[in-house]
Amino acid sequence: MDYLLFVAFLTTTLFFVATPGPSVAFASAQAIKYGQRAMFVTVAGDALGTVVHIAVAVSSLTALMALSALVLPFLQVAGGVFILFMAYHSFRDAGSQSKAGGQTTGKASFWAGFFACVTNPKAIVFFVALFPAFISPDHNVIVQSIVYGAIFVIMDALSIVGYAMLAMHTVRRTTSRWMNVDVLSGIGLAGVGIAMVIKGLRAVPSN
Repeated sequence: MDYLLFVAFLTTTLFFVATPGPSVAFASAQAIKYGQRAMFVTVAGDALGTVVHIAVAVSSLTALMALSALVLPFLQVAGGVFILFMAYHSFRDAGSQSKAGGQTTGKASFWAGFFACVTNPKAIVFFVALFPAFISPDHNVIVQSIVYGAIFVIMDALSIVGYAMLAMHTVRRTTSRWMNVDVLSGIGLAGVGIAMVIKGLRAVPSN
């Protein structure tokens, strides 16, 4: 392994994961509303999305990238609609006195986390434009990809968990007394969902 490229990868990844994105926003909303378990499930979905990005970057197949460009906008719209559906449930729970609204399915959080990651333009640019640059042709490409990919997934997960935990504890200590947690979570989910839908619609091929 080329240690100079390895250090460059670590530095770039650190700056990348330190900047909050859609995954952080969604995981924070899930943590605020449902707690740590939903947050960790969301992070697991985000990790799967990262694995997809790495697989596409390493394969470097022109046809696959072209297909991705065609399919990605529709995935963004679908993911955004799914997250908006979850926001609707948060707002609905806010108007209900039932405590049943405090639970969510693991599958919903997992796939929403996956969509938030796999359709993130910043992540796509990172893995398509930058990730291959850290791979040395003088060493085993597969081994390097696995090592770099594992490191990125771990660093990204720790960053998301850190931001989400901070948001959860801050909100519960400062705003839970004057704002319904379901409303706050719904606002966060709605913001992420709307942003994903708009990005997807803008990227849909016109021809």
